[in-house]
Amino acid sequence: MMNSKQSVLQKPLQTLFISLAALIVFSALFIGLRAYEERVAVQAVRLAVEHRVDSVDYEMAGKARDIDTLWAVYGPQQDLSEDQFYSLADPIVVSHHTFLPLFISAMGGGLTFVLLGMALNLAGRNKTFSQEMKSKNLELERSRQKLAEISIIDELTGAYNQRHYKDLLNTESRRAVREFAPLTLLLAEIDTVADEQVTDSFTEESICRVAEVLNRNISRPGDVIARIDQRRFALLLPATNEQSPVLAEKLCQQVQAIEIGEQRLSLSIGLSTMQPSSELTAERIQQYTEEALQKAISQGGNQVCANTEAASEIPVTFAE
Repeated sequence: MMNSKQSVLQKPLQTLFISLAALIVFSALFIGLRAYEERVAVQAVRLAVEHRVDSVDYEMAGKARDIDTLWAVYGPQQDLSEDQFYSLADPIVVSHHTFLPLFISAMGGGLTFVLLGMALNLAGRNKTFSQEMKSKNLELERSRQKLAEISIIDELTGAYNQRHYKDLLNTESRRAVREFAPLTLLLAEIDTVADEQVTDSFTEESICRVAEVLNRNISRPGDVIARIDQRRFALLLPATNEQSPVLAEKLCQQVQAIEIGEQRLSLSIGLSTMQPSSELTAERIQQYTEEALQKAISQGGNQVCANTEAASEIPVTFAE
């Protein structure tokens, strides 16, 4: 709205500026060309009267710029009176006064008006284009940021997706070793429902409800929740030691309290806690935790199987 008002105000000002510039060019050209015609006429008069005078200061005559100055150089002479001088000079001066200066001045002023108008119009268009490009670039940057967020986020639950989880697992495994801190990985899978008539909507609702439970219990800034398969979640808990099975049991109990229709949900959880050492790698902690999860599933589900390494120092426990 503000830019529109500024544009409306600028147009009359630009037109006035262009008109003044064109008028200045016209005046300068006209005055200059008229002065040139006057000098040419003066020289023509000088050639016409030089042979009629005896004493002539040629240097002064050559510098004369108008008829009056030329008369001051030549007259009065015995053979040339003032009336004779002007009667001879006037026709020559009139013959040298043409419409050419007016025509050239008008062309110059008009060309100035057109070219300056085009230049200002082009500058305005470039400014508008630059503003539009800046706006488009901001929109593009927002779109890129949104796309980047979408590419690492699971659309259904809002948790991280599998691809980003793998990157985070590698990063946190190296950080745990570097900072001498334990690392806990928890894999939780929603147990299958015996009823074969369970619909996709039930499956989606159960996934969302389980994600809510996980989010409610995981609140520290460094903790990570990711959905890594259709019914499987991963919880990556830095600086969390062998007391983490308490959290896993709590998650199982809260999920078991969820009832959708006539179906109750349950979780099978595999858990590994590794202390910082050369043995702590993303591949190894993933393998240990996967083995623990498969053991929980094979034993009937709705339980926790843990594989934890004891800390040699005072442990950092998960705060309930």
